[in-house]
Amino acid sequence: MSSGPQDAGATSITEVDTELDRDAQAIFERKLAVNKDVKEKGDDDKIYKGINNYQSFYEKRDTAQGNAASGSVRHGPIRAPANIRVTTRWDYQPDICKDYKETGFCGFGDSCKFLHDRSDYKHGWQLEREVDAGNYDKQDPHQYEVDSDDDDDLPFACFICREPFTNPVVTKCRHHFCESCALTHYKKSKRCYVCNQATQGVFNPAKDLIKKINESKQNEEANQRE
Repeated sequence: MSSGPQDAGATSITEVDTELDRDAQAIFERKLAVNKDVKEKGDDDKIYKGINNYQSFYEKRDTAQGNAASGSVRHGPIRAPANIRVTTRWDYQPDICKDYKETGFCGFGDSCKFLHDRSDYKHGWQLEREVDAGNYDKQDPHQYEVDSDDDDDLPFACFICREPFTNPVVTKCRHHFCESCALTHYKKSKRCYVCNQATQGVFNPAKDLIKKINESKQNEEANQRE
């Protein structure tokens, strides 16, 4: 059996700060007890009881400071609540840059605090379910990965619509968009959607990107034939 209360922690307490017998509230309670004892005896025994236990001739009444059980008005830190409320949070946040994962481009570049990864993996609960079913070892461990063996920095999705390119165009600042998305955004703003530079209405056909898309389609058709 584990040590401590056996009620799932409902009555557990924590002492992460000063011990409860040494904090300001405990010192104040001892001071009140000493003063009460001296008052009941009617005469001071002239025994030194510490710097915090000098006799007090003025007793505060009907105040929060006069009540030793109150932690509202007192010198020193107020006693923190000692009750524990344990909560569990399952964090599945991958901390991956969403813009880079969806479009292949991030406006923050190397200063982005999130991971620049375009791979695609299954969630942990999906892998655990496959392990329980006994099918995990029978599968290819690389089947969840998305190959990114291109040496160029061409994106694979429009940064505005987050969809595959349709008639891709490129701006002077070398950012790629769908033709319709670029023209629609140009009606609202004359600046680039990504870097906010002036486009001057110049949207040239993205020949490299179009070539890459056509090659990808040809490879897919060849794979389907096989």
